[in-house]
Amino acid sequence: MERLTSLFDLFGGIRPMARALGESPSKVMAWKRAGHIPAQKQAEVLKKGIALGMPLTAENMVFPLGRPAPDVAAAPETVVCLRQGKAQRPTGAR
Repeated sequence: MERLTSLFDLFGGIRPMARALGESPSKVMAWKRAGHIPAQKQAEVLKKGIALGMPLTAENMVFPLGRPAPDVAAAPETVVCLRQGKAQRPTGAR
């Protein structure tokens, strides 16, 4: 199974990422635990990563832990009931 590289891995870990961004390691660890980069920090993280030569895109900001796996569950099939319930009126009755 292929391991996805997270944004945090690209920076070299929590501490190197915190150092590069001028943030505390505990704050960056909170981002990782939450699984997202705060909206007000995304542009700064993207700009810093690109400046450091990382192949980052906006997708890395939205999915910092890697893109979630597609939903493999089959689409629900339409259920048709041909039996008329007791509470239903016959067609055409008033």
